[in-house]
Formats: sequence, structure tokens, C-alpha cells
Amino acid sequence: MSTRRKTVPRSGMATRAILDVAHSPDKLRKLASWYRAFAEHAGNPVIWESRLLTAESLEAEAEHIEAELAAARRGSRIGEL
Repeated sequence: MSTRRKTVPRSGMATRAILDVAHSPDKLRKLASWYRAFAEHAGNPVIWESRLLTAESLEAEAEHIEAELAAARRGSRIGEL
């Protein structure tokens, strides 16, 4: 068994696309919607459930980002007073 670690490229279009989606609640929700629609085409119940769980996870992340943004906005408004 190899103990060599796998490396992930830190640049490139795919990485930038993932980071772009990860910081946009709207894009995360669109991706979640896509996963839900994609789940309907799964012939295997395990795959169907996995896709729905992925959609739920993406929506939870979108809510988390929005909550952080709202908290940051409230903090900056308080500091301006």
C-alpha cells in the first residue's frame, strides 16, 4: 500500500469554477436543482438518494453563506454608526 498523497491541481478552469460556485448561494441553489432533476433519472435507489443528499447539502451550504453575508453586513452597519 502506498502512502504517497494525491495532489489536486490548485489552478485551472475546473478549480476556479468550483470556487466560483462555492461562494455563490444562487449558483449553489441552481446546482442543487440540477441534482434533484438528475436524481429522477437514476435507475438505482442508492444513486437517487445520493443525488438528493447532495442537493440538500448544496442548499444547506447556500443558506450558510447567506447567513454569513447577512451577519457581515449587520456588523459593518453597526461599525458605521
